[in-house]
Amino acid sequence: MNAVDSTFAQPQWGTLPDHRAQVQKVRAAFVEKYGVEPDGVWSAPGRLNLLGEYIDFLGGSCMPMPLPYRTYVAGKLREDGVLRANSQQMPGDERTVIIRDIRPGNLKGWFTYVAGVAWSMNQEGGRDICLPKNFGADLMIDSRVPVGGGLSSSAALECSTALALLDLSCPLRADCDDTEEAPSDQSSGNDELRARLAQVCIKAENEVAGARTGGLDQTTSLRSKPGQALVVDFRDFSIEPIEADLDSANLSFLVINTNTPHELAGGGFAARRAASEACARALGLDYLRNALPEDLTCSTLQEREAKLWRLNLVDEKTTLALDALECSDTPPDFPRGWVRHAFHDMTLVERAAYLLKNTSDLGQPAWEELGRLFTESFVSMRDELRVSRPEIDLAVATCLERGALGARLVGGGFGGAVMALIPSDKVDDAAAAVARAYAESGFAAPEFLPMVAGFAADKDF
Repeated sequence: MNAVDSTFAQPQWGTLPDHRAQVQKVRAAFVEKYGVEPDGVWSAPGRLNLLGEYIDFLGGSCMPMPLPYRTYVAGKLREDGVLRANSQQMPGDERTVIIRDIRPGNLKGWFTYVAGVAWSMNQEGGRDICLPKNFGADLMIDSRVPVGGGLSSSAALECSTALALLDLSCPLRADCDDTEEAPSDQSSGNDELRARLAQVCIKAENEVAGARTGGLDQTTSLRSKPGQALVVDFRDFSIEPIEADLDSANLSFLVINTNTPHELAGGGFAARRAASEACARALGLDYLRNALPEDLTCSTLQEREAKLWRLNLVDEKTTLALDALECSDTPPDFPRGWVRHAFHDMTLVERAAYLLKNTSDLGQPAWEELGRLFTESFVSMRDELRVSRPEIDLAVATCLERGALGARLVGGGFGGAVMALIPSDKVDDAAAAVARAYAESGFAAPEFLPMVAGFAADKDF
């Protein structure tokens, strides 16, 4: 093993954001830039997806939880139809557009996630979401969500912008005229409205930003519950909050930003999504999830083994789908593992949800199996979906060597973040080992992110 200068091999830890301080920071930046106080500050979290990758757009269930890392938007109403935005992460890159002139394809860069939301609100929002004709806004943005880390920085920006635009536009709406004061947060406690806003943000990302995501990130950012994970069924976007009480088991999530940014608007993600969706069409299904039995819970390991492996359920359904593709317009030489992974992760989410719901009864074995499910998902993403890379593989392997119950790649892959489920007293040792391993391999230094469950998008003042 090569000698490594320990100066360059020490783990670089991020810090948990001080939410109140971040609100005041973006508020002060707004005043400095625009010379007036904002009408409010809104924020939305990134997300950590515990299980279920590349399956939201196929109608599968995913298991995300909100991060403590958020994107903040300070905003003020203007009544000339102009949307103007500045970002603390992009100094000097002020963007301005007339909202009614926004079209898919005529925007570039970070501003597409802001202006795209305004466009989508006018396209799909309905009377209570569509922006008034003379509505405009000045915005100042500041984000603590790592960009390119697979932690949904784009959705955090979209969702905080959506809440800001919705609340700022209220004084111009006929249905707000009878109130002495506009509501501080029209969507507070209104999950139905937040579900619709999530669809608005999904449309913005798909059609304006050009990243064909399935809605996992936006749903998590807007509809999460404090301190809980969600199981989201993407056939109908229904949610089920689930406690993830790691503290009681003396466990922690170690989140590693590997500093290998991914780009979901590129071809790799789109090709895998298109192939999987083609399988569903070839089978005559609305969602590929419907090729599997409705109940995938598997309350015991023996039941899971019998249902999924002895009967070869996943392989059987995959074969049917892939054989049907021979008559479709999808290239016949695409890797069949892409679809096998989708079926595989769908089953893992259902089993993991059962385990989390029953940790108090099942005890430590439930957590140990949950860790194995995380690693099982990673192996599928690496070998079947083929979206890992050496930096990711090394981080996962090192965490497992240092006592993690399980570890996996988070997000769309081709880089991004790694999540490990690990005993709390082994976190520092695992982080140090990963830092050393990266230095010895000549990789860029990773960043280690403290993790606690966050809370959904909201108005902060």
